[in-house]
Formats: sequence, C-alpha cells, structure tokens
Amino acid sequence: MREIKFRGYDRFDQRWVYGYGLHQSIFIDGSSNAYVTAGIREVFIVDKESAGQYTGCKDANGKEIYEGDIVEKEIMESIFDDSKLIGVVKMIEGCWCVVNDKKKVAKNLWSETDVNRVIGNIYKNKELLEEE
Repeated sequence: MREIKFRGYDRFDQRWVYGYGLHQSIFIDGSSNAYVTAGIREVFIVDKESAGQYTGCKDANGKEIYEGDIVEKEIMESIFDDSKLIGVVKMIEGCWCVVNDKKKVAKNLWSETDVNRVIGNIYKNKELLEEE
C-alpha cells in the first residue's frame, strides 16, 4: 500500500512543508486558506496553489514526485516525434500522468521503461513549461 502524503509551500517560513492531511477553510467573505497537517499539533498554512499529493513514485534520483511537479520524462519506446516530454504531474481519471498542454499529450507517470526527473514545480518554476 502506498503512503498518502501532501505538501504545500509555507509562505511565512518560505519553505515546503510535508504532512499526512490537506484541508481547506472557506470563510464568509469568500477567501480561503489551505492547511497541511503534519502531526496532532503541527498544522501549516500553505498557499493553496502549491498544495499537492504524493504520487507514490520517485524520480531517477530518488526524489518523491508530487502533484504539480514539472517532470522531464525520457520515453524509451516513443511513438512521439520526441523521446522526451516535459509536463506537469496531474491526476487524470484515477491515474497520475505527465501532461503537456502545448503538445496536447498526456503520458502515464509510472512506466517500467521510461525515466522521470523532477526539474521543478508549477508553483515556483512555471517558466520551464514555456520553454518547450
């Protein structure tokens, strides 16, 4: 069974925080906060745009891959023009995928043959998606 974890960017401490719960509060005025829970008394307010779930996969360097990460995928058995795909990790119909909106391509994150490398995330490195 895979580990259920979440992460988010704590703007106050300027760092990524990791935990086992993700919650959102919506206030009467329409504003909202997102929270990552790391323990019984450990709750962090995070930017809701940065919050993401752990996929259960690690990249070629052993780094955990989270929803919202930007991944460079080397496709070993390529039917595409390129053998590389750069895209954002998203959940599509119950499957973690690497999605490139410009090329209109989505490829399963997990593969026995393909190699993934985390090169950034959509919260801090959106420019990586524009380069392709």
